Amino acid sequence: MPRQTDLSRPVDVYKAIIDELATETSRGISERLVAQEGIFSKAPDHRAFNTFVQSLSTDQRQVLAQMLHIQRTGAIHDVLAVLSWWVGPGKVGFTFRGESMPVGLSGMGLHGDYVGRQNDWEWPSDDSPAAT
Repeated sequence: MPRQTDLSRPVDVYKAIIDELATETSRGISERLVAQEGIFSKAPDHRAFNTFVQSLSTDQRQVLAQMLHIQRTGAIHDVLAVLSWWVGPGKVGFTFRGESMPVGLSGMGLHGDYVGRQNDWEWPSDDSPAAT
C-alpha cells in the first residue's frame, strides 16, 4: 500500500497509520516463505530454522505460517496497547505538524482501532475521538 502523502489533518494521518498497520505490516515475509517456499528465512543465520521447516509436511507448514501470522499481529497489538497506556494515563501525545493527533477512535485505544480495522470496522464519520 503506497503511503498517502497528501494528508493534511491529524485524524487522517492517524487513520492512515492504523490502516497501514492493519493491512500491510500484519503480513510477514516469514509466514509467506514458510507456506510457499518451505523455508523460514533466506538469512544464513537461520539455517537451523530452515531445516526444521523443511522437515514439515505441507499441512504442517500451513499451520506454522498461521501461527507466525498470529504472533506477528499479536506483537503489533501489544505494542499499540503499551502506547495506548502512555497516551492515556501516561499523558503522552502524538502530533502531526504541531497539532494533537486524536487516537483511540474506537474508544478502545490504539490497539482497539488496530483490531477493529483488521476486522473491517468502519472509522467514525464525525472524526471525534472516543479517547485522545
